[in-house]
Amino acid sequence: MMSKTPGKGLLSTTGCWCLAVLATLSVAASAEADKPAMADDSSCVPFDSSRAKKLAITDAHARVETNVFAGMEGKRIRHIQYNSLSIFDKDDPRENNSLYLFLNKLHVNTRPHVIEAQLLFEEGQPLDVSQVQESERILRKRPYLTNAYILPLSVCDEQVDLVVVTQDAWALEPQFSVSKESEGTNSGFAISDGNILGSGNSLTVGYEENAQRNLVNYDFRNPHIFNSQIAVKFYYADTSDGRDTIIDVSRPFYSLKSPWSAGFYTQDVTLEETIRHMDVEINEFQHQTMNNQVYFGIASDISTNYTQRWLVGFSNEEDNFYPSPETLQAIPEQRKAVYPWVEYQFLENRFGVFKNVNQIQRPEDIALGQNMTMRVGYGGRTLDNSADVIRYIGTYTNVMEVSKHHILEAGLTLDGRHYSSLDDVNTTIVSFNVNYNYFQDEKRRWYMGLRYDLGQDLAQYEEITLGDITGLRGYPTDYQRGNESYVFTVEHRYFSDLHIFNLMRVGTVVFFDMGKAWGIEQYGYSPLLSNVGFGLRLSSSKVRIGNVVHIDVATPTTAREGLGKYQITIGAKQRF
Repeated sequence: MMSKTPGKGLLSTTGCWCLAVLATLSVAASAEADKPAMADDSSCVPFDSSRAKKLAITDAHARVETNVFAGMEGKRIRHIQYNSLSIFDKDDPRENNSLYLFLNKLHVNTRPHVIEAQLLFEEGQPLDVSQVQESERILRKRPYLTNAYILPLSVCDEQVDLVVVTQDAWALEPQFSVSKESEGTNSGFAISDGNILGSGNSLTVGYEENAQRNLVNYDFRNPHIFNSQIAVKFYYADTSDGRDTIIDVSRPFYSLKSPWSAGFYTQDVTLEETIRHMDVEINEFQHQTMNNQVYFGIASDISTNYTQRWLVGFSNEEDNFYPSPETLQAIPEQRKAVYPWVEYQFLENRFGVFKNVNQIQRPEDIALGQNMTMRVGYGGRTLDNSADVIRYIGTYTNVMEVSKHHILEAGLTLDGRHYSSLDDVNTTIVSFNVNYNYFQDEKRRWYMGLRYDLGQDLAQYEEITLGDITGLRGYPTDYQRGNESYVFTVEHRYFSDLHIFNLMRVGTVVFFDMGKAWGIEQYGYSPLLSNVGFGLRLSSSKVRIGNVVHIDVATPTTAREGLGKYQITIGAKQRF
């Protein structure tokens, strides 16, 4: 029986499956107490499951408190038990039906050794609560898991037993896409398995067809290949006009305390760049991107409050452009940058677990405090550059939580290059954003966002655009273009209790957008754009974990000449 007490967050009927977790803990604790191997320490007692409720209790706003390990720091980890919950809960009457139970039988749960490989601790080590919390964050990032918690199982004077509780998501799915454009119909089909036989391996095989090219693509990836700390991604597409490949093999900084990292990346992909302005296609060309990179990094300073890292690497970036049958204007100049580089990273070790911020009724790990990366490289003519080049890439974010009612986020990104004797390919883009979340209550939230972008010497495909998914939902895709833009958004969000067939979470939003893009003479005057609208948010609790489907209907309130009364936008994002 599930609690319906308001304000209990994850314990409520709109929460996740914490009651199943607690029931599992109780059974597991009893079973562990009966094991002779575990009975040799008379000081050991099963962990009080009532204390575990603190894991699920949410205040009237958003923050989820997790302090179940209070007083256990430093105890030696005697045993780790793995408990993988099925996709559908047979103890929930809404899920105990023949279809859902049949799907449980078809699905292979994530295997314990796959989960074990992602933990930052092991049996025999002293308990480090920060490692436990970071292991939870790592597991919750996996799209094949709907949730993950690590809890005490039994507690002794000097030792502790742990249980790692995970719940699987349905990872096998077909994918279809059809769109109609002026030059013809684009269509695609794919079959994807994000957790092959519970191994953590993901494979997608797909077919796409449009007026320019056909392709069959294969995408394989695993963040812990062979249950190691090595992450791999392989992408290959056999196209009607060539081949696309991406190979990414790395040993990343998989935790804040990882001492070193190394990796190799190569990419050779060709795509069609379609340039639109004022709801008209004004140009099109082929864009081939080639990118090769090798790097090595070390953590120079690891403390309880922050981590500092230094990386060195070598990159080869090339962008080649070719005309297509629909090319109407000049195409961009070719560009190349071959250079060694050095990168600095600063990460503040502060996280909060929230609910109903970017996802619907799911725990969310949000990095608080300041995080920064800055990369600078230089390459001369001896490296086959057409001129000496300076390459720079940087990001900065600062997320602040204020009195559990507010989250304020500021971010800055920088991406550019400068050639000593070339003018047409010196591209720089600076972006600044501020986002504010106000937690009115457990379900109702206010969101405000401001984004400002500034570009210099932009190629046509790099120009800053607004319209549709790029920021103004009442206008067609790329309706305005320029080298400068701003967008201001206000939303009132509602995270409902509705859980359709125990499969789909639902949210709603009412919004206002305002902004414009300007600064390129050939596009003429750019009027101020604004729109109002409403939207639906859909998030599966069993499939494609982390994706939020946006269905927005908006009407323009300024510059409406030649536009339809309504603009409908449908897409999937990682945020509400």
